[in-house]
Amino acid sequence: MTITLPDDVREQAERQAKAAGFASVSDYLADLVREDDEQDEPNEPAGGIRTAEQLREAVRVGMASPPVGSVDDLFAKLRRLANGDAA
Repeated sequence: MTITLPDDVREQAERQAKAAGFASVSDYLADLVREDDEQDEPNEPAGGIRTAEQLREAVRVGMASPPVGSVDDLFAKLRRLANGDAA
């Protein structure tokens, strides 16, 4: 498929594709189409993360967060929450 865009729109798409970490404008546009299609689907990805940039930002936030304790403590807390117990 060939799509012709006005120069200003093409330049904007190139900038956004690069900023979001896509290998090409084609990959970026394909992701936009998939994202648009997914908006109609009821199953949203965990945390609403839909793009590579959103995932990168979530990882940055997590890395900057203080430690939560051991993995065992975290899973024990998650089990209590899943069972309806107070945390």
